[in-house]
Order: sequence, then structure tokens, then C-alpha cells
Amino acid sequence: MGQRLWVINALIGRTARPSIGLGAAFVMVASMVTWLISGAQPALAATANDWPTYLNGLARTGFSSGETVITPSSAPTLRLRWTSGSAAAVSAEPVAARGIVYWGSWDGHERATTSSGALLWSSRSLGIFSSSHCLPPTVGVASTATVATVRIRGTRTLAVFLGGADGYFYALNARNGFVLWRARLWTDRGTFLWSSPAYYRGSIYEGVASVGDCPLVRGKLMRLNAGTGAVQNIFYTVPAGCQGAGVWSSPAIDARAGRVFFSTGNLSRRCRSQPLSTSLVELTASALRLVGHWQVPRNQHGGDSDFGATPTLFSVTVGGKTRAMVGLQNKNGVYYAFNRAHISAGPVWRTRIASPGPCPECGDGDISPSAWDGRRLYIAGGNVKGTRCRGTLRAVRPGTGRLIWRRCLPFGPVLGAVTAVPGVVVVGANAHLLAVNARTGRILFQFKDTIRGSVFWGAASFSNGTLYAGNRDGRLYAFSPRTSP
Repeated sequence: MGQRLWVINALIGRTARPSIGLGAAFVMVASMVTWLISGAQPALAATANDWPTYLNGLARTGFSSGETVITPSSAPTLRLRWTSGSAAAVSAEPVAARGIVYWGSWDGHERATTSSGALLWSSRSLGIFSSSHCLPPTVGVASTATVATVRIRGTRTLAVFLGGADGYFYALNARNGFVLWRARLWTDRGTFLWSSPAYYRGSIYEGVASVGDCPLVRGKLMRLNAGTGAVQNIFYTVPAGCQGAGVWSSPAIDARAGRVFFSTGNLSRRCRSQPLSTSLVELTASALRLVGHWQVPRNQHGGDSDFGATPTLFSVTVGGKTRAMVGLQNKNGVYYAFNRAHISAGPVWRTRIASPGPCPECGDGDISPSAWDGRRLYIAGGNVKGTRCRGTLRAVRPGTGRLIWRRCLPFGPVLGAVTAVPGVVVVGANAHLLAVNARTGRILFQFKDTIRGSVFWGAASFSNGTLYAGNRDGRLYAFSPRTSP
């Protein structure tokens, strides 16, 4: 079944295109020209509360421990401060580094915006994939950027790393959006970079998949030199001549152990042996050598058993000893948790989150990565049979999966990752963005976007007292408490 079949609703309705008045456009252009001529640069002073990569770290926990402005007491006063528009859907998570927000759009551009909403730059087109017979028929930048300082041509440079829609992986200059280098990662028609990169010890890790099984392509995880873009290693998830097991989630990295964890998509019926399809896979970070894997058993498959969710690395303490864990959910509606040292032994625990199915946007099947705040796992999903909940958010105990609380979401399923700060958990459900109390599940804040075609597709992020979220309506939204300046 299709890896991205849940985008079908976006293809039926028209994506809202933000518009601005002529006067406002003139002021914005004049401001940009003044900025360029004056030689002024965006503020790049390091801050303690950056969110520089997908789900805010190699472990992909989706948690910012240093956030002190957005709290359970201030979250009810969150208000919309500003929006910034593009010409197409925003499914990538906004990332923030040194006072600047970076975000991509399906119009093929990556953008940099100040924390007050002023556009600093929009990159050259990084490609738009178009096909009359694929779903989606048109898609641009869907890869969430990673921002890191690396040495490029002998100079330490703040770079923005992300996958384009034209077959290339890009490193952009964070100050102006200019291309520092680009690397060709694929040439086969139908291949796409949904995956969001991880930066670790001078290397970039990026998954490769198909647009929507149109056609299935040979899945792989790639390791690139962050300074040059040179390919260092390639790990193929299926044998030569086979297709499938695409990596359309994002890699998580255990920095202490030097291990990479990622999930794979559906198999191809043309090949008999595909032990790494619909699997959780563990590789060495240094050379991408296989360490272990676990494949969803046939008797647990739903209508479509892709792993679309990025793994979450967390830990539990049992008898005074800490056990490293990794967890993720499958489109069969089940969340699986593993001992990180022995993933091939199978899950330590599992729990059903939603009904299985091929269309998460319809409410069947889960692709939302979980969040971990050091105490609880927060897991979201879609429909649960026998209830009126079109989506759910729950907190569970990390050692057992035992339910702590569950919040029914009548607005729709959760597609993007769950994210959190101390005491507050945030999810998007259809046109609603919600903040809930991490301890009780009580809704603290709820925003409903009234623009036609609105869906909070991607994960929200936090930086220095501001909550950022992208939307299918082509806008980036920024919220902060009323007590903030």
C-alpha cells in the first residue's frame, strides 16, 4: 500500500495560498533590499533553547528541557503572534537556531525567518516532484532541516542540511540560503527524500524512499561527509534488483553507543527475501554495518504495515539499573518498545494505539513519532474502534507501556510527531493545535485554524518561549504566552 496515501485529502481540496497587499509586499521587499545592501546579518548569538534538528536531538525525543516560558500555568494564555506564508503545504517541522527559524515548503523552497516573523531569505528552488499518476502528484521540500556548524572549505560555517525534491541533498549557508554543496542521492524516477537528516560526528545520515510506492524503489540509508557532501557509506535495505523497504522516517542515533536506529516501509512482492522491510533496523554509525533488526510478524500486519514513525530513544530504571530503550509505532496501529541492546529479541512491550490501515490522514494507521520527557512516553494516533475518538493522545509508563492517561481528540487523527516541554505536550489534530497538561492530559490551549484546507501536518517545535507549527494551508504559525514580550 502507499507510503504517503494519507496525503490524498490534500489532493482533493485546494491548498490555501497566502496573499499580501501591494503595500505590504513593497515594504517587505524594501526591507530585504535594505538588509542586503547594508550588509546586516541575522543575529547568530547562541541560545540555550535552540531546536536545531528534527525532534530536537539525535535521540528524537521531541522534548526541550530548557523551556521555561511555556509552562502549564502560561500555556492557557498562548496567543497567535504572527504567521509567515508560502505557496504550498508545510509538512516539515520548523527548526530554530540562534534566533532564526528555518522551515521548508512543498513549493520547493527553504526559508529563514526571524523570531518576530520577518523573512530573511528564501532559498533557490530545491526542486518540485511532479507526476500525474503518483500520490501526491506534486511535492517539494518535506525534509526537516538540521542546523549545525561544520568546517566547509576550511571555514567554520553555520549550515542548514536538508533533502531536496530534485534528487539532491543540500547544505545551505544559514546566513543567506546560498548553496554550500549538494550531493546527488538518487536518479531513479519515483525516489524521494522524506527523511530528515541527523548530524553526528562530522557526518550526515539520511534515508531514501519512494514518493508513494510509485513505483517502489530500493530503500537505503546514506552517510555523507557534512563538510563536502561526499558519500561515505550506503546501507541498502533490500538486495540488488529488489525494491521496497524505503526509509521515509528519520534516523535516530545513540551517540554514546555509536548506533543508528531507523524504520523501513513495505516490501515488494517481486522479491522473496526481504527481512529488513517493515522493520526496525540498527546499524553502526561509523560504517553503517548491520547490528540487528526486528520485522513485524505476518500475523500482526494490518492493511498496510509500513513503519512511518521515527524511532524514539528513551530509558527506564529497573531495580536501580538503567535500561536503554527504543520505541515506535507501526501503521498496524501498534506501538512497539525494545531493549536497545537486543532489538532482534523482539519488543519488551507493545500496546495498541489505533485501528490499522493504509491511510493515517483518514484515521487508520499511525505514523506519529512519540515524545519522551525523561519520565513518560507520549504517544498519539488515530481512530480507535468502538469509540468516538478520531484521534488520541496518551501518556504511558516507559517500562511497561501501562496507560497513565488518555485524551480523546474528536477533531481528527494526529499525523505529526508529539512534542513537549516540561509539563506541556503539544499535538496537531486536523485543523486544531493543542497543548495539554503532561501530568493529567487536561487541555490547556486549543487553536483552530479556519483557513480552508488547514491541517497541522508536521510536528510543532519550541524555542525561547515561542511555539512554532507548520500547516497544509502554506503557513508557519508562531504562538507565545501573553506574558511574553
